Amino acid sequence: MFILDSLLVGGLRFVLEKVAAVADQELNDPERWRAELLELQMRLEEGGIDQETFAERERVILDRLRELHPGGVGIVAGSDEFATIDVEIDAGDDEEERG
Repeated sequence: MFILDSLLVGGLRFVLEKVAAVADQELNDPERWRAELLELQMRLEEGGIDQETFAERERVILDRLRELHPGGVGIVAGSDEFATIDVEIDAGDDEEERG
């Protein structure tokens, strides 16, 4: 009887650990949070939620994305974090050829 109880408890523990691992992985998946943000935006545009509700939930989602990517890498476009890119264009050679 003790062996059967041991196997049952061991099997149950294994299943619960796997469920916890999958749930943890889903909570830490940035794509899940980006999809939720997109769905939230669509609901706002369709009139399903008001601007205040959108702002509250958007803040929670963006905070979670920032937790997952502290340096701002992978944050969705449209958030309040932007990267700066310097671009230099040298058109001097082209104008000499045309002249």
